[in-house]
Amino acid sequence: MEDRILGKTGIRVSRLGLGAAKHGDVQRQDQDVDRWLHHALDAGVNFIDTAAMYNKSEDRIGRFLAARKDEFFLATKCGVHRAGGVPGAAIVEDYSREGILRTVDESRGKLRMDIIDLVQFHGLPPVELLDEAFETLMDLKVRGWARFVGVSADGPAGAAVEGESEREVAELARTWPLDTWQFTYNFLSQEAATELIPLLREAGIGTIVKRPIANVLWELDEDPGDDFNHTLWERACQLPLDALAGELPLTEFAMRFVLSNADIDLALTGTINPHHLETNIRSLEDGDLPSEMLRKAQDIFEERFGTG
Repeated sequence: MEDRILGKTGIRVSRLGLGAAKHGDVQRQDQDVDRWLHHALDAGVNFIDTAAMYNKSEDRIGRFLAARKDEFFLATKCGVHRAGGVPGAAIVEDYSREGILRTVDESRGKLRMDIIDLVQFHGLPPVELLDEAFETLMDLKVRGWARFVGVSADGPAGAAVEGESEREVAELARTWPLDTWQFTYNFLSQEAATELIPLLREAGIGTIVKRPIANVLWELDEDPGDDFNHTLWERACQLPLDALAGELPLTEFAMRFVLSNADIDLALTGTINPHHLETNIRSLEDGDLPSEMLRKAQDIFEERFGTG
């Protein structure tokens, strides 16, 4: 599988990574998740992204892939977790120093890793805890609990996220020596291409894309309801999807749209379906979209939504 150096980390990762949220679902059987995780590694994926709040995900990765630790790069997230670390419990946000250290230490135990490859914030801390939280994140490297640190957060044109912080992402990236930034980018959500992606590339910060196929929202007949998916679903309804994708299946067009951006290090696929994983791998192998198709998708997005 095609790989890429992740920002300034010096680590070579597959351009297709595995998002392991669904692998933590308490309703799924252990033996199924075990099989899915090994299938991803066997297919050439060497980057796995999980989080403290993903129920059983960290524990399952730690148990099922213990003998293959040297074959993949593991990223997890802190700042948001399940109450008491119990799968299925209420979601708790805690960006205090104590909360971050406790959550990451619990993740180390579940993952069976003394040093986690990458620890990310699961969103941005509130303004009153911003400095304390980022200082603690940096301290994880000093303690030897994390090799690299980063952030997973979105924002219009790379700006502050949903009122969580008054500072712009640009300022955070310049203030703190982050190794990676994870964000949403796809043909229905192109805002990050305007400011965030160029800024991250200039700073040498690794770029990790989540939702590259926009949760396949174009297949829904009804509005999904929540604010984020509502916006992308409305955009899907307004765009001439068949004209954009041409003869390509929309999922392939969507994945190749993201991977055609040379400033993207890797994109995450959250699938638990081996067939879908193979489809995503073929999309990567098929290479960049033709330049005219890529430009058309960018131009129509800008005409309809005024940015991108």
